[in-house]
Amino acid sequence: MKELTIKITDENKLGFLLELLSQFEFVEFEKKYFKKHKQENSTYDFFKSAGLFEGRDINAIELRKQAWRIPS
Repeated sequence: MKELTIKITDENKLGFLLELLSQFEFVEFEKKYFKKHKQENSTYDFFKSAGLFEGRDINAIELRKQAWRIPS
């Protein structure tokens, strides 16, 4: 068996590369790489965003206007 070391310059592409390589039945991985990757892509916790606009003078109507660039 041959081993290959790959250096990733863009960590955002690591998941893509691992998924691609895992499709080949002749490629084996050490388990530690997949565990790290899956932990990084944990689901987003909506409730951690609580208070995001706290202390800012903005409401839902203003947010919509800014998001959709609706003229006043």
